[in-house]
Amino acid sequence: MTSTKGDKAMKEKSLLLSAVGACVLLAGCSQGDTSTGSRTEQDTAKAYVAALNASDVDALAKLAPTGHQGATREAQEIIAADSGRDLKIESVRVSHDFGPNVASTHVTATDHQGKPFSTYIQMSRDDDNWVIVLGQAPGFGEDGKSPSSTDKRG
Repeated sequence: MTSTKGDKAMKEKSLLLSAVGACVLLAGCSQGDTSTGSRTEQDTAKAYVAALNASDVDALAKLAPTGHQGATREAQEIIAADSGRDLKIESVRVSHDFGPNVASTHVTATDHQGKPFSTYIQMSRDDDNWVIVLGQAPGFGEDGKSPSSTDKRG
C-alpha cells in the first residue's frame, strides 16, 4: 500500500512542478514581448539602446511608426554613429513639453570603456505604444509644400 501512496504523491508532485514550470515560461514570454501590449517611453528608450548595443538596424527601425518612409535609412545612420559601445543605461528622463502624445526622452549611459553617452530620443504615441521619430509619414511633402509653408489667405 505504501508504494501506491508514494507513487500517487510522486505523480501529484510531478504534475504540480510541470504546472509551475509552464506558468514561469508564460510569465517570462509575456514580460519580454511588448509588441502586443503597450510600450512606455522608458521601454522604447531601453529598446533603442538595446538596438544600438546589438548594431541592429531592423530592431531600431521597428521602433518607428509603421509605414514611415526613410526610417530604415535613418536607423542605419544612427547605428553607424553610435552602435557597438555596450551601453549601460544610467537614467531615462521623459519630458512632455508639447502635450501628452509627444515626448522628449533623455538617455544617459556609459559605454564599455566608462565613457559617458547622452542622447535625446524624440517620441510620439502611436495607439498604445511609444515610437521614435524616424522617417516621414507616407505622402509627406507630395503636395509640393515645404514643412514651413503656411496657408496665407487674403
